[in-house]
Parts: sequence; C-alpha cells; structure tokens
Amino acid sequence: MTKTNTVQSVHRALDILEALGSAGDAVGVTELARTLDLKTPTTHNLLRTLAARRYVTQDQATQKYRLAAACATLGRMCRMEARVPHVAQAHLQALSSELNESVVLGMMERGETAFVAQVEAKRMLTVSFDQVWVTDSYSSVCGRVLLAYLSGDALAAYTASHPVSTSKAGDIRTKKALTAVLAEIREQAYCAYWRANGTVFAIAAPVFNADGCAVAAVGVPIPGPRVNDKTQPGIVRAVCEAARRISHDLGWQESSVSSTC
Repeated sequence: MTKTNTVQSVHRALDILEALGSAGDAVGVTELARTLDLKTPTTHNLLRTLAARRYVTQDQATQKYRLAAACATLGRMCRMEARVPHVAQAHLQALSSELNESVVLGMMERGETAFVAQVEAKRMLTVSFDQVWVTDSYSSVCGRVLLAYLSGDALAAYTASHPVSTSKAGDIRTKKALTAVLAEIREQAYCAYWRANGTVFAIAAPVFNADGCAVAAVGVPIPGPRVNDKTQPGIVRAVCEAARRISHDLGWQESSVSSTC
C-alpha cells in the first residue's frame, strides 16, 4: 500500500494496533519498536495516545501493551453495519410484497445517507432508486429519520457540514424548521411527507439496535395516485411494523431508544 500524500503518524498508530492484534499476547515498547522499525520514544508516545483513547491498555505489572475496549467497540460497530442489511432483507422483501411497492433501507455511512439494500416492485409505475448516496439528508425521508435520532453533537456536526440553508427540501430551510421536523419524527416514530409537487408520497421508519440506537431507516416512496386518505394509514402501519420487526431481530426492546448514539 502506498503512503503517498498520507499522514505518517496515523500509519504508525495503525501499524501498532495491527501488530498488537496479531501478537496474541502483550508486547513491550522496545519489542514493538523493533518489530515496526520505529524509534522507541516515538512508539512510546503513540502508545500513550492510543491508551488515552482506550485503544490499548498497559499491564501495570509487566509494563506491556495489548489492545483495549475501544478496538472491540469499533469491531462491533463494523459487524453491526454489515449485519443490518442482512437481517433486514427478508423483511424488506415481505414489505414490498405486501404493499407492491419498492422498498429501501437507508443507513448513515461516512456522514451521509446511503441506500444499503432495496427491493424493486414489479409494476408499471414505481419510484426507482437511482442513487446510492444522498448528500442532502434533509430531502430524504430515510435521511430525516436518521438525523432525528442523532445525538446533539452528531447533528451539530452534520448541520455544520451541510448548512440547512442549502437544503433542497422546501420545508427545511432554517434550523428552527429542522428542529420542528425532527421533533415530530421522534414523537410519531416515522416520517411521511409529499414531495415533487405531490407526485410522490414518501415514508420511512427507524430501525433500532440492541442499544436503542437508530441504525437504519426503512423507506417506501409511492407514486401519488396510489395514496389517499383511505390507503395512507395502512401504508404507515405496514412500514412501521416492518421497521419494528427488523429492530426486534437486532435485539431491540420496545422501551429502549437512546438519544446518545
């Protein structure tokens, strides 16, 4: 792997983590420095930084280092991201069959909304998903649901990099409007709105993991002519129930929803 135009200290820190991970036992600073062809003071400083962030821990008796809890947390997060679409797929298929509509599963990936799974309905008039990434989560029902359950810091980071004033959604152009929309989503546990001049009705509901964190959103866009006062309640119930079933399969308990994920 080339290291051109990359940060050397980051490479070295990752080299340390990989070396500790493959060692099978705690490793001393001198041994680690020799293995990685680093200076001992450099290795020691990197280890101190990694220890402060709880990626490594030092045995007080031997003064040697091993991987710590934060590495395990990252591993669980990685496995969860891969697991969610797999767990959801059968439920997405069932929902698509029930409504005879296309269904999508959205997740936050690298700070953007990504469609990680979908089922296309086999009928003449459908709303197709021609995007994998949605860079304006304000204009996506899945994106809105995911934003609604972000922690305060995570939401602030998103709005800082995606100013509300640049939103493509007509009903979200100010932070006050965004706050009201996200509060309503949390209150009713789903997001539904008409877009594209009333030609498309879109709805999404949150998927929670065992920690009560909203890790995904089940979304269904439906051509406007197929939605009316009689059909809309049933559509909402079906989408929310599908999201609830996926959540249960991920270990979620009905009473647990976290605001700190």
